Amino acid sequence: MTNQYSIEIHDYVSEKIRWAEGMKEQAGEQRDLPLKRFYEGQLKEWMKMREYMDRTIDLKTQQYY
Repeated sequence: MTNQYSIEIHDYVSEKIRWAEGMKEQAGEQRDLPLKRFYEGQLKEWMKMREYMDRTIDLKTQQYY
Protein backbone atom coordinates (compact mmCIF):
# COMPACT_ATOMS: atom_id res chain seq x y z
CA MET A 1 0.00 0.00 0.00
CA THR A 2 1.25 3.46 -0.79
CA ASN A 3 2.05 6.09 1.77
CA GLN A 4 -1.20 7.97 2.45
CA TYR A 5 0.67 11.19 3.19
CA SER A 6 2.35 11.10 -0.24
CA ILE A 7 -0.99 10.57 -1.93
CA GLU A 8 -2.51 13.52 -0.08
CA ILE A 9 0.38 15.76 -1.13
CA HIS A 10 -0.04 14.68 -4.78
CA ASP A 11 -3.77 15.40 -4.55
CA TYR A 12 -3.12 18.82 -3.02
CA VAL A 13 -0.64 19.76 -5.75
CA SER A 14 -3.06 18.55 -8.44
CA GLU A 15 -5.83 20.65 -6.89
CA LYS A 16 -3.60 23.73 -6.90
CA ILE A 17 -2.65 23.14 -10.56
CA ARG A 18 -6.32 22.96 -11.55
CA TRP A 19 -7.00 26.12 -9.51
CA ALA A 20 -4.14 28.05 -11.14
CA GLU A 21 -5.24 26.95 -14.62
CA GLY A 22 -8.79 28.13 -13.93
CA MET A 23 -7.66 31.46 -12.50
CA LYS A 24 -5.29 32.02 -15.42
CA GLU A 25 -8.12 31.37 -17.87
CA GLN A 26 -10.43 33.70 -15.95
CA ALA A 27 -7.80 36.46 -15.91
CA GLY A 28 -7.36 35.99 -19.66
CA GLU A 29 -11.09 36.39 -20.23
CA GLN A 30 -11.02 39.60 -18.19
CA ARG A 31 -7.95 40.76 -20.15
CA ASP A 32 -6.02 41.33 -16.95
CA LEU A 33 -2.50 40.66 -18.21
CA PRO A 34 -0.61 41.18 -14.91
CA LEU A 35 -2.96 38.81 -13.09
CA LYS A 36 -2.70 36.28 -15.92
CA ARG A 37 1.10 36.38 -15.66
CA PHE A 38 0.86 35.91 -11.91
CA TYR A 39 -1.21 32.74 -12.33
CA GLU A 40 1.12 31.51 -15.07
CA GLY A 41 3.94 31.80 -12.53
CA GLN A 42 1.89 29.98 -9.91
CA LEU A 43 1.15 27.25 -12.42
CA LYS A 44 4.85 26.85 -13.28
CA GLU A 45 5.73 26.53 -9.59
CA TRP A 46 3.09 23.87 -8.96
CA MET A 47 4.11 21.98 -12.10
CA LYS A 48 7.75 21.97 -10.94
CA MET A 49 6.61 20.58 -7.59
CA ARG A 50 4.67 17.83 -9.34
CA GLU A 51 7.66 17.00 -11.56
CA TYR A 52 9.89 16.67 -8.53
CA MET A 53 7.42 14.44 -6.74
CA ASP A 54 6.92 12.26 -9.81
CA ARG A 55 10.69 11.80 -10.07
CA THR A 56 11.33 11.06 -6.41
CA ILE A 57 8.21 9.34 -5.04
CA ASP A 58 6.81 6.19 -6.60
CA LEU A 59 3.24 5.96 -5.36
CA LYS A 60 2.85 2.35 -6.47
CA THR A 61 5.76 0.77 -4.61
CA GLN A 62 6.69 3.43 -2.01
CA GLN A 63 10.23 3.57 -3.27
CA TYR A 64 11.95 6.80 -2.40
CA TYR A 65 14.96 7.73 -4.52
